[in-house]
Amino acid sequence: MADIIAILERAQSLTDNEKFEDAYNVLTAAYNQGKNNPEFLEKIALAAQTLEKKDEATKYWEELIEIAPNSIVAYSELQDIYNETNRYKYYLTRAKVKTLNNQVSQAIPDYKKAIDNTQDIKEKDDASILMAKAYEYIGKPMNAIDEYYKIAPHSDTADIHLKIADLYLQDKDKFSAINALQQGLEHYPDDERLKEFIAKLYVETGDVDKAQQFAISELLKIKIKLMQGHNDEAYELLQNVSDKHNDEYYKLLAEYYFNIKDWDNCNESINNFAKYAPNHPLIYQMKSLVCENNNQMHDAHVNRAKMYIAKGQDDVALHEYMLAHNIDKNNVQTIEDIIKLCENAGEKHTAAEFYEKLLKINPKNENALVKSGDFYFDMGEYNIASKYYEKAAEVSRLSEVFLKAGKCFEKLKKEKIAKEYYEKYLSKAPMSAEVELIKAKISKLSDKDTSSDDEGLLEKILSFFSKK
Repeated sequence: MADIIAILERAQSLTDNEKFEDAYNVLTAAYNQGKNNPEFLEKIALAAQTLEKKDEATKYWEELIEIAPNSIVAYSELQDIYNETNRYKYYLTRAKVKTLNNQVSQAIPDYKKAIDNTQDIKEKDDASILMAKAYEYIGKPMNAIDEYYKIAPHSDTADIHLKIADLYLQDKDKFSAINALQQGLEHYPDDERLKEFIAKLYVETGDVDKAQQFAISELLKIKIKLMQGHNDEAYELLQNVSDKHNDEYYKLLAEYYFNIKDWDNCNESINNFAKYAPNHPLIYQMKSLVCENNNQMHDAHVNRAKMYIAKGQDDVALHEYMLAHNIDKNNVQTIEDIIKLCENAGEKHTAAEFYEKLLKINPKNENALVKSGDFYFDMGEYNIASKYYEKAAEVSRLSEVFLKAGKCFEKLKKEKIAKEYYEKYLSKAPMSAEVELIKAKISKLSDKDTSSDDEGLLEKILSFFSKK
């Protein structure tokens, strides 16, 4: 490395003195030593270009791209060279420059022009692949599929058909994906990736007989047996599974026990499945089905709600929780789960309604009291808020509760009560900037109390004399 640095410095010194030929000779003499160094290749390419040795410059720039695929300098310089020598490579390189500058959509017309400027099938396919990837990047899977279909007849592997199927699935089109895989199997009938992929899709679309024709993996074969209702055969295969330490195995075992209505073993298998795939929506879906079969409808709705939460569908989950609540109105956990969803969705009024339900079950629920107080405080209903804060303060040891109560009573201009709560807050709160502010506030409230007492005494005196 030290030698390369010295060589580069020597070449730069000669270049600075306009001895370009000598600089180039120094670099070419060290080519074998520096050909894997990006900085060296850039220097020698620029030196060749300065001397108008375009063939040599092209060679060095292309070598640089091989070891530094994102060298925008190399692509930019090659673009200028190809503009005069090779229109196909010119447009391809121009597209690459745009891609490196994060202008992927603008690169697509250049790929099209590159294809129009060559008759070589491989060159066309290379440009089509790059254009397909560009379409994928900008979120146009159907355009990408069109390009991949152009390449497919010239491909010597099943990769293109697998890619097309994946893109169809991105568009939720399972039947077109199956069609793409069927075309792949016509050309590559022994490709196990195609077979397993199409078998899975047949399972998902409910065509288990076709799935059975193509399934390769032992677990997929078991899944098909279970779907066909061949439970004994499926169980025998499950006993012989080589690797039982995975989520797929326990998922199938749970399905087997569900089919034969063995609910205890089914639940145990679901719990084992959950160890390998925590919070997977299927965990809750399976538990929901077990609960339904045992006529445990509250728990069925709760598990279905959790399934929708795992899927990111909180609005549907809330509906399921409401159904559960209607079955068991005193279930605290269900109410708390409803409140959490409502608060996350910004539905404060509904959350407040369910905090009231918690307080009917347990009037000393500190969190419900504080949250109810917060709701009415934010609404400007300080009288109502103060009642909740007072009750919360009776059961709480948290300094924050006394602080909230103090602020509420201060809003009500009940300085004496506010001061009492602030003092309770100070007795429990750790030192902080807030504590110092409250100390200052107590001092002001004390002044108001004194002023209020003086005014009260004056009124009493005047009243006494007026009676005389």
